[in-house]
Amino acid sequence: MSPYSLELRVTSIYAVLQVWRRPDVHPPRLRDKGLPRSEFETEIGSVSTMASLRRHRRSGRGEEQCRAANSRLPQCTQSDITHEANQQWSSHTRRSTLQLQDDLSHHHPPLQKDPALHHPPLHHCPASNTTSRPFRLLLKWPQTLLPPLAFCLLLAASLPATCAAICPRNCTCDDEALVVRCMPSSIDVMPVTFNPNIQQLTMYSTEISTLDVISFRFYEDLRHVNLSKNRITEVAPKTFENQRDLEELHLAHNNIKQLTADMFLGLSKLIVLSLQGNAIMSLDGGIFQHLRQLRELDLSENHIEKLENQALQGLTYLRVLHLQSNKLKSIPASNLALVPDLAELSLGSNKFTEIKENDFLSMGTLKDLDLSGSMLEDGLSLESFKSLSGLGKLNLEDCGLTSVPSIPLSSLGQLEELHIGRNLFTTLPTNMFRNNRNLHSLYVSFCPQLQRLEKNVLQHNLNIKKVVITNNPQLAYIAPDALRFLPELKVLDLQNNNLHQISEDAASWTDIEHWRLDGNPITCNCSAAWLRTLMMAPNSSGKVVCGSPPGLEGIPLQSLQMKELACGLDPTMQGVVIGLVVCVLVVVIAAVVLVMLYRHHNSCVHRLLKGHHLGSRQGRCDTPYTHSYHQAYTMTPTKPVPVTEL
Repeated sequence: MSPYSLELRVTSIYAVLQVWRRPDVHPPRLRDKGLPRSEFETEIGSVSTMASLRRHRRSGRGEEQCRAANSRLPQCTQSDITHEANQQWSSHTRRSTLQLQDDLSHHHPPLQKDPALHHPPLHHCPASNTTSRPFRLLLKWPQTLLPPLAFCLLLAASLPATCAAICPRNCTCDDEALVVRCMPSSIDVMPVTFNPNIQQLTMYSTEISTLDVISFRFYEDLRHVNLSKNRITEVAPKTFENQRDLEELHLAHNNIKQLTADMFLGLSKLIVLSLQGNAIMSLDGGIFQHLRQLRELDLSENHIEKLENQALQGLTYLRVLHLQSNKLKSIPASNLALVPDLAELSLGSNKFTEIKENDFLSMGTLKDLDLSGSMLEDGLSLESFKSLSGLGKLNLEDCGLTSVPSIPLSSLGQLEELHIGRNLFTTLPTNMFRNNRNLHSLYVSFCPQLQRLEKNVLQHNLNIKKVVITNNPQLAYIAPDALRFLPELKVLDLQNNNLHQISEDAASWTDIEHWRLDGNPITCNCSAAWLRTLMMAPNSSGKVVCGSPPGLEGIPLQSLQMKELACGLDPTMQGVVIGLVVCVLVVVIAAVVLVMLYRHHNSCVHRLLKGHHLGSRQGRCDTPYTHSYHQAYTMTPTKPVPVTEL
């Protein structure tokens, strides 16, 4: 129902009173506030019947027409109305009616009386049997009392419908929880007919384009307002001046281009302010000075190119600041110094290309830093994060890094969670995080050129609990002991890589509570037998599907029998291999025999090899074998020399 329904009803009643008093003058044209025709007819239908009856009576039409018109009137709900009671409140009613007519005269000026017009005498119309007794009494009252009485009765009759119209179409109004939620609709102004005590208001995807001082004037108890995804282009000064208890204000995804300090006047208790996804180009100094209790400020996805000096002045208690997806060409170090208690900072997807030594000089309390989407290929040095000694979480995804930034990260001794996915390095080297001994979570995903994990990648990170290395299309090799000897490792996720084989020694698989290898083209041969056995253990999750050989593609590894893991050889290849093995054995045995026969000098084989012909008389094997020696090798005995001759 339109927010102007109440005004329309009161105006309609006033128009009927004019017709009652002056039947020859048509009622003033009612202001159409964009209501559908059926709804507009419903609004004025309750009063048109009475106007028609009065015209019948004034024009002196027949009794039958009068009764027909009279039968269409709604029955009065009061049990009895007496002339004595009317005398007591008629004067008060007349004053109230005149006051209301005066209030309505700003939009619908009352008709001026024309002295030339002559009112015909009143012709009484006999009441039908269907007419209630109170209404018959009403018809007998003097004409001077009818307008105020009719106005009060009509207003009372319209109250139930008016109460139903308080909540506009496509809205849900919970008066017990004091919550209003409006779905997408054509509402173009902030309704003023909600319960004035509501504490939570949510309206999105409407036609509202402007917020002014009237928008929330009647809702002083609001705690939470969400006006995201509308068409708001302007927020007038002092719009929220009366919302002293408002704690959350969401104006995300509108078209607000400029912020002023007076826009937030009165929001002394505001904790969360979201202006994400607007068209803000700059932040002037002191625009947040009235938000003394603000804890979270979201200015992401705007067009902010710079922050003027003192832009963040007054945000002493700010803990969360989102500035990602803007056009900042440098880190606003001077403004960050104004928020010394900042714990979470998002600066990703901006245009700066380096981080200087003093950019985070005053950010000793920072725990979470998001730089994802910033082109920092050559912009990180040993001094970049030196001031962030207490940093616990760092996001360097999609920063164009061609190698793991081990040196810049060496100053982050308290780092616990690191995201380095979507970069361009090809290898995770040995001991790449040797100085980050408190690291407990590592995320390396969607790296298009990552190919290898070297041995002992996390050798010094004994506190590591979770490793996620997923969706790397070229990662095909994980070295033995790459992720082994990590006593605290509980989650190992290696999904959707290009692993055809993985070593049993790559990790301490039996000690890991949850591990996953889904989405890898594992070769199901004898080298995967250990993996099949491991998948039967209760700590395995997901399933491994065979990527090869061709006969086993798409089959879950755990569903195969051990005899089917034949190292990738089909029966034909197995026969060829067995035949080759037999041939090799035969050749080896024959060679051994020949060598042994050759060494036997009296054998026929030996003689044959020496050139003797077995077919001749001298060459027979049964002829005794004789051998002549050269004369030089023959010793001739000599005569002994007498002793006397010596």
